[in-house]
Amino acid sequence: MSDIQTPQETASSPRAKVADTVNDVLNEARPALGRVADRVNDSVHDLLKQGKDAVYKTEQQLENEVRHLRVTAEHYIQHAPIKSILIAAGTGAATALVAAWLLRSRNH
Repeated sequence: MSDIQTPQETASSPRAKVADTVNDVLNEARPALGRVADRVNDSVHDLLKQGKDAVYKTEQQLENEVRHLRVTAEHYIQHAPIKSILIAAGTGAATALVAAWLLRSRNH
């Protein structure tokens, strides 16, 4: 009569089988998951490198444009100093008018 099992023993037997099956599946899947993780890591690394390269290229382009603008402005100032002063004064006055208009519209 030792073959009679309690309800707990009857329920624990399928649980053990399910746990063993899950462990077997996980053990078989680990190498594949490792390969997937390596691929994802490589892809992220490549994207970061491409991003850094793009930022560096953009930075170089901006530096070149700023350098060109500076040289152009210096050349313009050297060849037309009075006109340059008048343009600077007009720009300053326009900026002051816009700032005053913005401040006045906030107060009302």
